[in-house]
Amino acid sequence: MNIKYLYAFILLSLLSISFYNLQAASKLLGKAVPIFKSQAVFPDGSVGLFDLQDYVGKNLIIYFYPMDSSPNCTIQAKKFRDEIGRLNKENIFVVGVSTDSIKSHLKFQKKLALPFPLVSDESHKHAISKMYKTKGWVFDNRSTFLVNKKGIVFKVFDKVDIKNQIEDILECFAEQK
Repeated sequence: MNIKYLYAFILLSLLSISFYNLQAASKLLGKAVPIFKSQAVFPDGSVGLFDLQDYVGKNLIIYFYPMDSSPNCTIQAKKFRDEIGRLNKENIFVVGVSTDSIKSHLKFQKKLALPFPLVSDESHKHAISKMYKTKGWVFDNRSTFLVNKKGIVFKVFDKVDIKNQIEDILECFAEQK
């Protein structure tokens, strides 16, 4: 009987940590986007240093996802890939971030032919995830940050609807005009 209470306690603790992090991510709303540099896989399959500073002055989607090639992460990445034309037409750039390795990102990018960079937060002890407050117990929480041309985070999606996210994002950017 005591084992059930222990499992319940552990489960509730994990959920509360994740819930706290989801709420914490929203605290970036209205603030300057935290700048980071890290290794990334680019659309052409090359690996290099990604510097977010290079994107300041552009409309930007920074999306954090738990794990390359997992079912929901694959669906989400495909949605961004399939709608990249609409996003680019509105001058919106996409950047994916996870704690996966560059090797994992290379496979994921190649498999899906993703037309946007995938940043690895692996080598910096999850510094980017901590900066954006998306760090979960094991994986990053799925969160999306919208950044305007002034470099301000104007929308945070803590609970992401991966099937309808593109429409929600386009509406948010349209309201910024």
